[in-house]
Amino acid sequence: MQGYDRGAALAFISARVRPSEHRAFTQGEFSSLLRMALEADLQYMEENGVLSGGLSGGSYYDDDEAFEYIDAALCRAIGADEDKSMAVAALVDDFMEQQQAYMEEAGLIEWE
Repeated sequence: MQGYDRGAALAFISARVRPSEHRAFTQGEFSSLLRMALEADLQYMEENGVLSGGLSGGSYYDDDEAFEYIDAALCRAIGADEDKSMAVAALVDDFMEQQQAYMEEAGLIEWE
């Protein structure tokens, strides 16, 4: 996506998603999961035509599908049991809210 800065996005999101609200994870796990969530979200967008070669594609972003995609990717990555998977879902929810806020602030989202 032209104009999307992964480093700036991660900094924006990390400043707003608080580790104190996600105590199931160590600080290292928390930071790693946010980074993985960002990468999984971008991968979801590429695989589903929302992005094409890093530029806007012809498909619309489906929040529910994206959530499931990111959640599954993170749960697989850490081998989450039932309790951890619930904590991952809460983290993904917060991540997605702040990812949207970053993209809105950066002028990367078009609403129709």
